[in-house]
Amino acid sequence: MPTLLCGLHARGAKAGERHDAAGLAAKRPAGRAEEFYASIAVIFLLPNKATYSPALIKRAESNMFRIKIASTLATLLLATVAHAADLTIAVQKVPDFLDPPYDNSNVNERIMWSLFNTLIVTDYRDDGKLKPGLATDWKVLDAQTIEFKLRPGVKFHNGDNFEAKDVVFTFSPERTGQAENNAQAVLSKPFLGGIEKIDVIDPLTVRIRMRKPDALIVQRFANYPSQIVSKKGFDDAGSAEAYSKRPVGTGPYKLADFKIGERVVLEGFDDYWDQTKAAADKVTFTVVPETSTRIAGLLSGQFDIVTELNPDTFQQIESSSNAVIVGGAVENIRGVVYDSTDSVLRDPRVRHALDLAIDRDAIVKSLYNGTTEVPNGWQMTTFGDLYLAGRPAPEYNPDKARELLKEAGYKGERISYRTMNAYYTNEIETAQILQAMWSAVGLNVQLDVKETWDQIDEDSPDRAIFNASFTAYYPDPIGQFWRRFGDASSWAASKIFVVDPALIPLGQTLATSMNTEERQKAFGEMLDRFNQNPHGSVLHLLTQFFGVNKQRLALDVMPTNYLDLTTAGVQFK
Repeated sequence: MPTLLCGLHARGAKAGERHDAAGLAAKRPAGRAEEFYASIAVIFLLPNKATYSPALIKRAESNMFRIKIASTLATLLLATVAHAADLTIAVQKVPDFLDPPYDNSNVNERIMWSLFNTLIVTDYRDDGKLKPGLATDWKVLDAQTIEFKLRPGVKFHNGDNFEAKDVVFTFSPERTGQAENNAQAVLSKPFLGGIEKIDVIDPLTVRIRMRKPDALIVQRFANYPSQIVSKKGFDDAGSAEAYSKRPVGTGPYKLADFKIGERVVLEGFDDYWDQTKAAADKVTFTVVPETSTRIAGLLSGQFDIVTELNPDTFQQIESSSNAVIVGGAVENIRGVVYDSTDSVLRDPRVRHALDLAIDRDAIVKSLYNGTTEVPNGWQMTTFGDLYLAGRPAPEYNPDKARELLKEAGYKGERISYRTMNAYYTNEIETAQILQAMWSAVGLNVQLDVKETWDQIDEDSPDRAIFNASFTAYYPDPIGQFWRRFGDASSWAASKIFVVDPALIPLGQTLATSMNTEERQKAFGEMLDRFNQNPHGSVLHLLTQFFGVNKQRLALDVMPTNYLDLTTAGVQFK
């Protein structure tokens, strides 16, 4: 028996109700509605056709009326499918700004992949290979110069054509941290501060010149914060702050609504240039701070995807009939940062003692059930030739920590550890374990729980320790260790620490040398020096675990903070 609507939920149906053609035709309402149901019986050759009067059947068999009924059913079907393609994602937080250079955070990366494109694409599903994006081709002319051929026919979300002028604006001094008197601070300088100039060869060709030879001249344009934005969209917004809340990109989704602290709503962009399209008609990122509430919403069907889950929740979710866990460790190190300028941590021996007192394996086993791992220092296996496989894992040596504290003359002064409850997975639990480990060697670390990053970052004399993550934006230490702890980092600019002068020439070698062995040697020396005078500590690889409504969709995650909501990442069932 044909059942056009079988298995699809009609708009307005109660949860669990299913409607099919036979069920509709059997309802036998009176009047004009009865004509409708009689026509369904005729169209689908249902056995209950005989229950209607001959006059109704004759009218229903007229071609014109059958066309009207078929059109009505098609409209119903399309509306139902569109409704089914909406996604609701419960997150612990949404970003304060959506323009990439103004918000370098895990919660913004989650949205960035949907709104923007880069000139070159890093394909995380193909071992990080670099592939054409908004540029169809590129050529490295010399160690300081790269030329891009831009993709024709690409539209921005406001309908404008993507052209060379948009590339020039995206990488302008105002957006790369090189302009004086910026109205709003940007976070691009460690990534793109080396750009000297951009020449427009023609509307679809640009040539970018770096100030110095650049070992990562290609990779810089394949990841954050090289997402291309619309110059006209920026000009129309009137200010950088206004634009950061209503950015215009070329991605598979466009922004529909944004309310800080509550939600971000995206809509599929019909004119998207790539063959992988937006998988959903609408995506709503809604803030649900409590993990237990996010899980309850997933299991009830209120949410399709929930974020920031820890292994303690896996059994509850996996034992349900409608949800599954996906995800794992990503190309990011979870760690802590030490403020060494205004606090008791000015003495490097105290910071070294903090580092030595951390039993990282115990954290991974107790909080993550072994689902992540401890890297061997500030590096990732994705660094390729720059991955120093022979280096040891961070040392755990509480006895040595006590000796260093004694040498430093530490007298039990209070050390503030600023943390939030659940921005990161297991954040407060990790903080409590660290506090206990530090207490065991004689450190008086006290937890100061904050609600926002502004409170965490507040520059006051008691700021000493805070949480952070270290994304490997490039498969190279320049994109992780040195951008975070180097002389161009935002933390150095904020005077959270003073970079060891001996590291600076090593960092210059790392950034400019084209000789792999020379770069390897420089990186190894940097790690050795940093271990003795640390401004932060490795904990473990960051995890990104998601709960997914498996009855509605399948989610293919990538080993990164980016969330792919195109047809390559989401398949509706």
